[in-house]
Amino acid sequence: MRILLISIISCLLFVAGCGEEETVQNADSAKQACAPKPVNPNGDSELAILMREMANWTDSCKATIVSGRIIPAKPEKLNTLHTAKRTDETIDVSLFNSMASLYQSKVSEFEKSNSANKTEMFNAMVGACVSCHENFCQGPLVRINKMLIPIQ
Repeated sequence: MRILLISIISCLLFVAGCGEEETVQNADSAKQACAPKPVNPNGDSELAILMREMANWTDSCKATIVSGRIIPAKPEKLNTLHTAKRTDETIDVSLFNSMASLYQSKVSEFEKSNSANKTEMFNAMVGACVSCHENFCQGPLVRINKMLIPIQ
């Protein structure tokens, strides 16, 4: 009788322990399912992260132009555009660097522009983004085109 009772208790403890492990595994699976997925399907290279920061800054600039406020300072990381590690290392570096230089010159012109031509200079800066992304990574073009400010 005692052996039977001990066997039943042992089995119950074993089953309860297995159920607890399964609950922990389910909780871990749920956490993984809810974890944010990478924005870049090819991984987050330095350049991909920099591009997201550039896009956020550009969105902020658009909002301040539309509302008539002061333009936020450009991110210092923008200066690493030429040297940031790219997702695709096989791209034409000379073309990329010329596009990066064009963008940086448009950023400089935008920063120096007065309120009368701020919108035009902003759109020229966004146009440099479009030109580059037409050659390299077309995915963000929809978002970039939405950054343009309609000129009345």
